[in-house]
Amino acid sequence: MKKITLVLLLLLAVTSSTTAQQLFIEAGKTLSTFAYKNSQGSSLENLQASTHSFMAIGYRKGFLTKKLSLSLGANYTGYGAIGSDTMLGNFMEWDVNYAGLTVGFDYKLFAIKKATFYIKVGTSYAILVQGVQTHNNNVIDLKNKEDFDTILFTNQVGTAVSYPVSESLSVYAEYLYGESIDTGSGLSKLIIRSNNLGFGLLFDISKK
Repeated sequence: MKKITLVLLLLLAVTSSTTAQQLFIEAGKTLSTFAYKNSQGSSLENLQASTHSFMAIGYRKGFLTKKLSLSLGANYTGYGAIGSDTMLGNFMEWDVNYAGLTVGFDYKLFAIKKATFYIKVGTSYAILVQGVQTHNNNVIDLKNKEDFDTILFTNQVGTAVSYPVSESLSVYAEYLYGESIDTGSGLSKLIIRSNNLGFGLLFDISKK
């Protein structure tokens, strides 16, 4: 019953024509790292974060109240990590790219002159498009590797600020911290943590 109610509320928000409607396009940088334990419970130490890019497009609309908005979108995001084992002399690097769908909410906190500040939460559901692991001189394709080639569920929380440049266009910047649900196979454990800094455009498509 709760799931049916949630679906009806989402449909109501999307189909209603009485609230602001916007399209957005966004791009930015992701600083990510991995938390990994193998089936024996041993962690990979000395893993460092690496920087990748992301881009997103979607639809944003007022939801239930004037301060709350719902966003539905699609994204393409890169993640990775880099590390070494000084005792054995091993070098390791991961470079993965996921494509997915996102659902998010933002709530207006306050405004200073024309700038509006928000708090944001969201969830993304993504699949692996391409990924490799470099181990010393060996490059391993991560397609069909269970720890990576599975649905990646990531929860995000952060803040954003928008500024109107015309009646139909606004610019915005946002920061989101993300953490995936464990994607490890068997007894192994893999969590991807990310810090996203993005910049985007909001196009107002509301009926005047």
